[in-house]
Amino acid sequence: MTRPLKAILFGAGARGAESYGPYALAHPDQIQFVAVAEPRTSRRETFAALHSIPEEDCFETWQHALEKNIPADVVINCTQDQMHAESSIPALEAGYDLLLEKPIAHSLEDAIRIVHTAEENDRYLQICHVLRFTDFFKKVKSLLDEQRLGQLVTISHRENVSSWHMAHSFVRGNWRRADLSSPMILAKCCHDLDLLTWFTGETPQSLSSFGSLTHFRPENAPPGAPERCTDGCPVEHSCPFFAPAIYIDLVPFKFALSQSKIPLYKIVGSQSLKRPRVIQAISSVIPRLRELTNYQGWPRSVISDHPGNEESLLKALREGPYGRCVYHCDNDVVDHQDVTMGFPSGITANLTMHGHSHEEGRTLRIDGTQASLLAKFSFHSSFIEIHDHRSMEIEFFEFPSTVEQVGHGGGDAGIMRDFVQNIRDRQSSMNGARESLESHYMAFAAEQSRLEQTKINMADFREVYEARAA
Repeated sequence: MTRPLKAILFGAGARGAESYGPYALAHPDQIQFVAVAEPRTSRRETFAALHSIPEEDCFETWQHALEKNIPADVVINCTQDQMHAESSIPALEAGYDLLLEKPIAHSLEDAIRIVHTAEENDRYLQICHVLRFTDFFKKVKSLLDEQRLGQLVTISHRENVSSWHMAHSFVRGNWRRADLSSPMILAKCCHDLDLLTWFTGETPQSLSSFGSLTHFRPENAPPGAPERCTDGCPVEHSCPFFAPAIYIDLVPFKFALSQSKIPLYKIVGSQSLKRPRVIQAISSVIPRLRELTNYQGWPRSVISDHPGNEESLLKALREGPYGRCVYHCDNDVVDHQDVTMGFPSGITANLTMHGHSHEEGRTLRIDGTQASLLAKFSFHSSFIEIHDHRSMEIEFFEFPSTVEQVGHGGGDAGIMRDFVQNIRDRQSSMNGARESLESHYMAFAAEQSRLEQTKINMADFREVYEARAA
């Protein structure tokens, strides 16, 4: 019997602890965490307790973890974007195989250096482009490979970021500034750019992009809007970005539940919005309801070490970054951007990213010479339609919503399963590091095109940055 892989976790935040950690708990025969590096004490201790990690193998920093030379097979790196190069390169050089949260790095030169380091040290490196591992996108890919659309002509892909998620991550949160993290087109959409190369089987020849920060600016603040939502906002009952509604009242979470096809979720969600006190009273005596009404996961878990405690959440909003008015933050990343690409075979593709959606998710249209594919991947509803150009018939495929199938529609568990298998077999994944790097070329080229208002020749762009990283 093959022993389970021994893993070290760098960063026990939302991705490390809540997305990849549960896979080890569910499959201890495949992978076990034996050490954790996390600067926040509560997160480190919680993760260690769940995974039975002894105190001597719990560290505040990834440096301390590497200094101990822990006997392990792999590192799963979920540190902040700007820490990826400084933490990944030493881990690879120390002999660990690596699963690295996307993006690879917050600069293209560092991303290339990480990939080069893995190759030079004969280490396995896989990037968390988890969308490839969802049943939904695997089905899209299989339909294309079967040539169900005929010859592929054009792709239109939309990354619809909900208004509250935009406010949380890209206005108030860690990804609000390009100099502190990375451009939004990389941080949010390297997933999506990766899908485009996967669908086409090609890398783009040319690329152009437009976008800007249009709305989340001081001049758009309502009259009398304070620096913080908790300081008495005159538009708190109408503002979609009002922080207590997001983090205390959990309006987005309740709405997601209300759209579920699971009856219990649907009832709890809809009634929590209409009769919150009644549902809260009932949940006090029904444990399953209590789990739903006292939700403590993302984004609550981001803003407080005690996400189930309302006073702790309120304190975080009064004092921390997530309680700031969205019009009075120091953000500079775009709130919408379009990227247009041309591929060698003549296929054209367009990616639209925006932070003003009513719901979270992706919509997709792919047109071929024989049929068109229309699809939606979201919290509430995921489906694919094939519209045949000759018969005019519609073939329909439906998938569980991500409310029921958590973790990017099963992609988080899927990539962990794939990573473990690839390490055991020493085989190349369907999204190797070199292939994943291409989405980063595309993202940084898009940002250059947007800023310089110019069309990018991708071959020239790759050559320049490969030389810089050498």
